[in-house]
Amino acid sequence: MKIILADDHQLILDGLLSVLKKQFSTSKIKGVLNKTELFQLLRAEHFDILIQDLKFGTDNAKDFLDDIRKEFPELKIIILSTVSDGVTIKHLSKKIDGYILKSESLDEIITAVNKVRVGQKYYSQMAEKKMSQLIPDGNIILTRREREVLAVIMKEKSIKQIAKELYISEKTVELHRSNLFVKFDVKNVIGLVKKTIALNILEE
Repeated sequence: MKIILADDHQLILDGLLSVLKKQFSTSKIKGVLNKTELFQLLRAEHFDILIQDLKFGTDNAKDFLDDIRKEFPELKIIILSTVSDGVTIKHLSKKIDGYILKSESLDEIITAVNKVRVGQKYYSQMAEKKMSQLIPDGNIILTRREREVLAVIMKEKSIKQIAKELYISEKTVELHRSNLFVKFDVKNVIGLVKKTIALNILEE
């Protein structure tokens, strides 16, 4: 088994390399500090598992996971991150094989590797908990107008622009937007957009 660790913090990278090399003594394990090194090494050698930091220096792994999946379809990807947002974890779940929070124990990483290496998916207890707190699709019932307002919100339009596009008053837009906040259990437009994407509400 060959594992590649991708984290932009040298101390964290060295610590993880030490732990994994002891745990998987017969495996070949290498580390990289940035996106350029990551792709160079992936193209130079075959690896079975990638343990990837999400906030990867000046890059965000979310932006290049699709590229990795396309170029290295057999590679198993485990995200190891400080990002604990359930929406983000759920949104990435279709592209990865595991998710662990950096605040959790090293045992979670070892368990994840053992599960993923045999074709299983693994989400740590905390990652599972964060996803379970999201509103299931079936519990969100939108009126026709709420769905229309939500669709325009997703285009990053202002209240004034939404009102103009849907031929309704700005107060009516504000009312529908407030109702959407309640139904999605969010406090602002950013949260609303994130949950809409994660739950594929407008793709139904």
